[in-house]
Amino acid sequence: MFLAPDDDLLRGLEGVSVRAAAQPDVVYTLERMVGAGSYSIAFFAIRSAPDGEAPVVLKLVRPSLMRVAGDLATLAVEKETVALGRLNERVPPTPFVVRMLASDVIDVQQGGVDLRLPWLALEYVHGGAEGTTLEERVGFSVEQTGYAFDPERAELALTCLAAGLEAIHEVGVVHRDLSPHNVLCCGFGQDELFKIADFGIARPQGGAGTFVGVPGGTPGYAAPEQVREGGAKVCPESDVFSLTAVIFKLLTGEDLFDANTVLDGAMLALAAERKSITKCKALCPELVERPGACAAIDRVIARGTAADPRHRPPTGWELVSGALRALRSGKRRSRPPRRRLESITDYSAPMRFGWTWRVRHQTGGSRIVRSVAWDADGRGLAATSGGLVFWNGTGWVAARVEGLADEKAVRFVERVGPGNWLIGGDGAFIAHYSTDGATGLLRGEDTSVSFTHASGDLEDLAVLVGQRPDGAPLLFALASRRWMKPAALARAKSVRSLARLDDERWLIAGESKAGGGYAAIYRPLMFEVELVAGGEPALYSSCAGRADLALGAVVGDGGRVISFDEQAAKPLAVGDDGPDFGAVAVDVGARIWAASPGNIWLHEPGGTLPWRCVWRNEAWSVPFIGLFADVGRVVATARDGGVVEGRWEAK
Repeated sequence: MFLAPDDDLLRGLEGVSVRAAAQPDVVYTLERMVGAGSYSIAFFAIRSAPDGEAPVVLKLVRPSLMRVAGDLATLAVEKETVALGRLNERVPPTPFVVRMLASDVIDVQQGGVDLRLPWLALEYVHGGAEGTTLEERVGFSVEQTGYAFDPERAELALTCLAAGLEAIHEVGVVHRDLSPHNVLCCGFGQDELFKIADFGIARPQGGAGTFVGVPGGTPGYAAPEQVREGGAKVCPESDVFSLTAVIFKLLTGEDLFDANTVLDGAMLALAAERKSITKCKALCPELVERPGACAAIDRVIARGTAADPRHRPPTGWELVSGALRALRSGKRRSRPPRRRLESITDYSAPMRFGWTWRVRHQTGGSRIVRSVAWDADGRGLAATSGGLVFWNGTGWVAARVEGLADEKAVRFVERVGPGNWLIGGDGAFIAHYSTDGATGLLRGEDTSVSFTHASGDLEDLAVLVGQRPDGAPLLFALASRRWMKPAALARAKSVRSLARLDDERWLIAGESKAGGGYAAIYRPLMFEVELVAGGEPALYSSCAGRADLALGAVVGDGGRVISFDEQAAKPLAVGDDGPDFGAVAVDVGARIWAASPGNIWLHEPGGTLPWRCVWRNEAWSVPFIGLFADVGRVVATARDGGVVEGRWEAK
């Protein structure tokens, strides 16, 4: 029993540790309150387990609600916990809904009254420079650039949200409070990811529109049936209404319905007229110049917010499909708009923040990681000697293998989109991989080839590295899923890494036939391989690129580093006898991160020191084989599955 002050926000619980009965060896320590809603209070907490630590959010039901609702509130939380727990049954689970980690109750005494407060432990989403919620990211964009989301960014957001809503409805739950405040965001550019969160008032489909007699939802986003007595019951179309209002917000920076209360919003929704996106000052120029697309989006918004739920699209996918057709112009942009890049330059500088490093998973495991690729939310897929495994935020678990004849044949994984990877390996096979397993299987003509690396887009232009049992490595290119003539790397003995540098160039790192390093640039459309470095005694073990910035780097033994931009390549070595680098990453701020056994290094453009060690642990003698670098967040993966993570926190 914990004594809590007579404070509905439970600030007295800061520093308290709790355990879930189902996980007795895991401790959740509440550090600080980070948010409060009508039904719950959220604390930032640290999950401590035998294999590592993880930041989480721990949400407790408000004491005032428990006094009013009692067992009814507990039962509602238990039902939703079971329903939403089904989202974790697939491995990997959907990345578009905030993941639940554990649940239990905590006994508190407040004002002489004993209360059993249900709590949920949820994944912590690190928002980065542009904000954690969709509300914050839209506001940041409008403030820094003058405009809300551009078409490609909106397309990515709508795809994530429609997929998340579908997953929620598949387990029989209606969210009932989808709003820009309840969408959490992480990543930047093509790595950006949007997650539906806050199920405080979620109800089973067909349930009543209110919880303990109080209308629920966010003013201007709650469907009319959520507040009308005796009317239609809440249903998936209720969430479609909310998603439509979210679409208007992310495109315009304004609310579709300017309401102070849920009831006011419901009354406004009964009107026949809807505000056009063209009347909003923050609509991005790319859409302003396309009146036909704007008119189509206005029609989507009008249908999605129809007062009668029977007149709305029945699913989120059907709703957004019309908006996506209008947003797509046919011309794809590989780089984010300059105004957006400039907006985060100052906000993404590591020197403005304090860094916190945590061992997420201890080194010393028996598995051998061949390849690993991370999503922006801190979940990743790895090909290991024992098959595919998935990092779910707290540990490695076996990944589903539907669609794979032999999971141990997988040699590489490459992220191609939120919750979507490219995998391939022995027998010259490649396939897309997601929560649905392996799909879209494609094979090369020569099945004696083993694909060891891949980078790019199968629907546009992609490059793969192939290795025969005997012979030089081969480069295979796919243009719109059609094979091009392979190119032999005559001077290379092996390829250790492949990365896209820009729209037309790929970096290659490996070992030369002479026994030294090998680094080259491949232009598949020109069928041209340009040797950048070869003959040095050191092996080049890894390369990384940011195609959206046309920047890249190659690293190797002895602290050797070569950086690349659109014009030239230049050396950035760490001293005369530097560390043996095994992994490298380039972030959106043009910073280069490199990892050697027990160390993570940082190079900042224009910094006073060329390189500085930002993390060190001499006990980690196993080489790092993977690095992921986002704005304010770095994840390093060791060959035995050890995971280290660094996050910045504002000073």
